[in-house]
Amino acid sequence: MSAASAGEELFQRPSEARAGPGGSLGSAGGAQAWVAMDTVSLEHQIQSVQRHISFLKKEQVALLRDLHLEILRLQKRCSELTHDLEMREVQSHQQEEASRELEDKCRALESQLEARAAANEELRREVAQREALVSALRCSLRSEERRFLEELRRRSHRATVLGTELQKHTEAAAYLSCQLHAARQRLQGPRSGAAAAEPRVRRRAQRARRPPEAAAKGPSRDWATWEDADPMPDPALFLYPRRPPRPGARGPRPLLRQEMPDQDAPHPVPHQEPLYQGDPHPGPSESAVATPSAPGDPE
Repeated sequence: MSAASAGEELFQRPSEARAGPGGSLGSAGGAQAWVAMDTVSLEHQIQSVQRHISFLKKEQVALLRDLHLEILRLQKRCSELTHDLEMREVQSHQQEEASRELEDKCRALESQLEARAAANEELRREVAQREALVSALRCSLRSEERRFLEELRRRSHRATVLGTELQKHTEAAAYLSCQLHAARQRLQGPRSGAAAAEPRVRRRAQRARRPPEAAAKGPSRDWATWEDADPMPDPALFLYPRRPPRPGARGPRPLLRQEMPDQDAPHPVPHQEPLYQGDPHPGPSESAVATPSAPGDPE
């Protein structure tokens, strides 16, 4: 009814609009015509108003629907933004925790790095000290080596000189023992006939110079004379050479002249041949090699 009243207010009746002070309708037919026309126009106005109302209702419904959809969209967007904000806050908290953990790790690593740098510096100082000690020990070792080489050269020279003297003494002892043996044989001969004794002494000396193999090849009386003759004393009993090392004994091997040549040492005296080539006893070189280890030991 409010819509109808609004339509009546908007659209005035034609009878009221056309009624004037000067014009009046006197007949009843004219009045009815005007009433019918007013009724038709009013119905048209009502229909127009209803159409407008339905259009407005539709527009309002569409607007409300759009507003509702927009509200839903905004609510969804707001929830999404709230969720994103919460996630960002959580991520920011996690990032802060991770950054704090990384800072703690960095501090720990820095402390370890400083400790290792200090340890490396200490090791460098220790290595420098050890290098200085090694250089000092190397210098002392070189000096000791030079001193030992000098001592070894001196002892080698001394051993060479003593070996030469020993060889000379051995040859002299062998020669004197041969002379003593010949003199003893001459003294033990018969004193009755000097002319007959001298050839006998000579023959005995010759038999003594011959080896046992040559005497065995000779007549039987020569072999018997060889057995009856006094043997030559061993010259090794008068010598005291150094005891040679045993094959199984442990110890430093004695240095020989052939192993350690010395330029400062004098040249040894050449070996001299024995006085009697047929002497069955060993010569100077053989007696020096085959001498016993101690005085009085049997060969």
